Amino acid sequence: MRKSAPFRGLAAALVVVLVATGGLAATALLVPAQQQQQQGGGVSEPARWDKVFGAKQPRYRTEPNDFLDRSLKRLAGEKWLAGGTAIDLACGDGRNALLLAQRGFATTGIDVSKVGLDKARAAAAQKGLTLDAREADLFTFDYGVEQWDLLSVIYFNPALTIADKLKAAVKPGGVIVIEGQGSEHQGGGPPKETLFKPGQLLKAFADWRILAYEDGRFESDWNLGEPTHVVRLLARKPAK
Repeated sequence: MRKSAPFRGLAAALVVVLVATGGLAATALLVPAQQQQQQGGGVSEPARWDKVFGAKQPRYRTEPNDFLDRSLKRLAGEKWLAGGTAIDLACGDGRNALLLAQRGFATTGIDVSKVGLDKARAAAAQKGLTLDAREADLFTFDYGVEQWDLLSVIYFNPALTIADKLKAAVKPGGVIVIEGQGSEHQGGGPPKETLFKPGQLLKAFADWRILAYEDGRFESDWNLGEPTHVVRLLARKPAK
């Protein structure tokens, strides 16, 4: 199995498409972003991810996330949600943000990597899509209140520490899509304390409608090869 690149944004930490979560705010106390940026011999977090997204041979899945793709098709088919505003956390080179834009969402993607964002903007231009790609710290970014119809958090487990902020940012009737490594995952990935425990996301979104939940052994976007423990969630915020 190929080892994944260091996990996205070890900075201090959300979920939602499969990615905003109530009650998760204090599941883990992570080191603030500014401190974690100095790990690995003083290499900053942005520089580390610039190296990942600038590599000739990507060590991650370059196609859009399968769960996000399936979730979007279901949301449209069942008339839960079709278009609107979407934000993709830790968007990297834009593989998932561009999928959202293709499906009719006015999409914003945020990341700390200039290299990844430049690639996302170039890909959007090539495909004739509109993408608002912003360089920002995901933990201090202003997500607003009831601003997004869809929030996707794909392989950004540490975001759980801002779960309350993310849940508040989703509009009533909006959704969050989350996918990340589970507690039985072995190998490269996010900090061990941020791996999703069985039932953890269900508990965090107990006040939302759970449209889909998967907990099992699947191929991870950041751990290509042998299946590993992956947890997925699609949840809808109650409409007013």
